Amino acid sequence: MKPITYEAIQHELKILSADGATSAEQQSPDTFAAQIVNMILRELRGIHPGWRASIRSEQEYETLKLNYVKAMMEQGVNTMVQVQRGLRMARANPSDFIPGPGKFCAWCLDDNAWLSAYQRMMTQRAPQSRLERLVRNECEFDTRTLSQEKSKRLFEKTYHKWLQRERNGTLPQQPARLPPRTVTTEFDRLRGERGVPDPNTLTGIFKRVAELGQRHQSNKMGK
Repeated sequence: MKPITYEAIQHELKILSADGATSAEQQSPDTFAAQIVNMILRELRGIHPGWRASIRSEQEYETLKLNYVKAMMEQGVNTMVQVQRGLRMARANPSDFIPGPGKFCAWCLDDNAWLSAYQRMMTQRAPQSRLERLVRNECEFDTRTLSQEKSKRLFEKTYHKWLQRERNGTLPQQPARLPPRTVTTEFDRLRGERGVPDPNTLTGIFKRVAELGQRHQSNKMGK
């Protein structure tokens, strides 16, 4: 994907103005956001009546629009199904203010997988993916000390952070697993060949250890 720059976004917005009849569904992922952003923000203004309190000028509105386009390109929001999901989440949100670009993109990409993962963690069920394990490693202790609302908010934020890293291919490498069978060292081989020393040739603690070893060997052989 080409680098997302201010100039590139402005170019895509000019395409929108010049060819308003073009269907957003027919655009490439890089241009989809620019083609659909006006509709998204128009819907969000209708959903959130307090938007004027946070967007006080045309310049601020244009900045918000550019940030929405950039966030959608970066996070992979490129279908109407995703946008419609985000708008449904916006309608369910009690806030009077338009959500930030990151929050809206999280809504678009969210299929409630984070909530299922949260419920598994709180009921001490096993995680279903490496992503879940990484999220738990980061925030499980803190989520159990917070109220339910704050706990869910923290888990959701952490989940989407790691989800984005998974999509970008930047998850940390998995540690090497231990071999499935016990590794036999040279010391183990020699010990096996020589067997248990004769306790009568030893004294003190060494004699006691040899006696225990001899007893263990006898039990193992069924004597």
